[in-house]
Amino acid sequence: MLDGELVAEKYNALNDTTKVVYNYKEGDYFGELALLHDISRQASVKALSPVRVVYLDRESFKRIFGSMEEILKRNE
Repeated sequence: MLDGELVAEKYNALNDTTKVVYNYKEGDYFGELALLHDISRQASVKALSPVRVVYLDRESFKRIFGSMEEILKRNE
């Protein structure tokens, strides 16, 4: 993320609540787990202010970070 404020939230269907699980700051990233494991997202990310983000599709992610994949998985 380049600018702004974001939060990651997870929904709990058992008690119909949403819980903030992470507050993002400038320079943070998200969505790497879905790209690494080819799975659906694990949380919803919500903007709390105007934001600027940079994104990569799966193919570009693998091409750029493929050699670092094991490090990224270890840091999960």
